[in-house]
Amino acid sequence: MKIEPIIYETTRFVDRLEDKLSIATLVLFSWKLGNKTFCELLYTKDLEDFIFNLSQEYKEYDIQLEVRLQDKQIKEALVKTIEKVREKYDSDGFLKALYEGDAYAVVIDEIVNYNWNTKEFNTFFKNLKDNLKIISNYK
Repeated sequence: MKIEPIIYETTRFVDRLEDKLSIATLVLFSWKLGNKTFCELLYTKDLEDFIFNLSQEYKEYDIQLEVRLQDKQIKEALVKTIEKVREKYDSDGFLKALYEGDAYAVVIDEIVNYNWNTKEFNTFFKNLKDNLKIISNYK
């Protein structure tokens, strides 16, 4: 994903650099945390609550996630950024389905983001290889 150009485009009319950076930090940090957090940002009905909860969760780290949403211009820039990211990177609706708790989307996300250890990985592929041999000999 190339989110940076979207952020650049949608925050151009924001005057203060700190406000542009706060939007960029929130969006990029949420994205890097993974699909579950990122889809919450993209589809939450309450941005203030989302930002507060995320800030509380990571308060022990030195990261500023606050965005001055009381400023109409800044809130508009963040909302526009979210809309553009949705358009470009969730056209298939996967992230929305994940946000809504769709069972299939949750399973796919867990499979894709599963952290295999070496032993599990080797066992899985050995079993897969054995099963493929059985299937090919079945013909």
